[in-house]
Amino acid sequence: MLADLIREFCNTNNYELIENYSASTFLGEMVTTLAFIVKPDRNFFDALEQLSSFLEAKLEAKEIDDSAIEELEGTNVDYVYTDSVDADAVVYFPFIKDYHP
Repeated sequence: MLADLIREFCNTNNYELIENYSASTFLGEMVTTLAFIVKPDRNFFDALEQLSSFLEAKLEAKEIDDSAIEELEGTNVDYVYTDSVDADAVVYFPFIKDYHP
């Protein structure tokens, strides 16, 4: 469910989606998950705010329930990877484990 919403969010807001992103969790566990890229000309904090607003609107419209939002728990700035200030940021979701489209 959350994966579908992230896909819709990326399509609506022109973020590049990565369907099978390999990443590690905070505890070092490797997972295959969903991710999206935030280019250097866009602020990844703004991207997270946009995602939050998008999901909140879906929740208020009763298009989703709280269980989709619960999948976001633990996803925060610590899970965002950037090489440098001028690099793309990859926002990924470790709780969407072993994701395959």
